[in-house]
Amino acid sequence: MITGILFPCDEEQPIKRVEFDAENVETIQSMVGGSFEAFNFDTPPASILANDEAMLWSLPFNLRATVLLWQHAKGLRGQAYISGDAILTGAPDGRGRTKSVPGELTELLLETETYAVEFLHRPDGPWSRKSLTFSDWLEAYNYAIIHEETYATVRSARVIGA
Repeated sequence: MITGILFPCDEEQPIKRVEFDAENVETIQSMVGGSFEAFNFDTPPASILANDEAMLWSLPFNLRATVLLWQHAKGLRGQAYISGDAILTGAPDGRGRTKSVPGELTELLLETETYAVEFLHRPDGPWSRKSLTFSDWLEAYNYAIIHEETYATVRSARVIGA
């Protein structure tokens, strides 16, 4: 059994911790509504599992999973969109077995009450933080993405607990 985080596409439904057998393909298919594909993060080592026929079936757009993907897999920003329910897991190990979602993401998404955004302006650091705080992780992630895309001096942004 591994621990993941379920991202319902219905934004009225909260994201939640789920435990499941990652080796049981049918279990994952039931959670995402069909066959699935993995979208891998750059950092931390994690993946989003989502329905790979979502466009074919016109599944609803999953804003929360997409924003999370765009912040942690910047090469997919504006290129990949998540539709339907999705599951955040850890990255596969050397044998291809899916691992539990990294603790830092579980803590940030499910246990943190206030968020801040830090910016990197030079490759060698340091990270700088705005005094602005957020009570919602999605707002903080959107703020980070917008600043990375808008300001040439921002090389990277990250969301942290405030």
